[in-house]
Amino acid sequence: MAYRLVYTAQVLWVGPGLGPMGGASAVPLPGAPAGGSQMIQFQNAAGGQNTLTFTSADITTLTNAMAADLVTQMTAQITRIQNFSTGTD
Repeated sequence: MAYRLVYTAQVLWVGPGLGPMGGASAVPLPGAPAGGSQMIQFQNAAGGQNTLTFTSADITTLTNAMAADLVTQMTAQITRIQNFSTGTD
């Protein structure tokens, strides 16, 4: 048997007048960005981060692999994320 770490990270850009204080009264749908903000979602790479045991050292290894994977994915999308603030994406 093996263990797998599964994760999702969301990057949201909330512009001026958006968010909970922006006056939007509709309840957001599950998984939808709050207050009309733009969002991009990242999740574990295909295959995920796996380990055969689950010790303290394994947790460190799994979370370091998760961080490295997210850095790679977010860096690949950095221009898109920065463009949220200009509305070009």
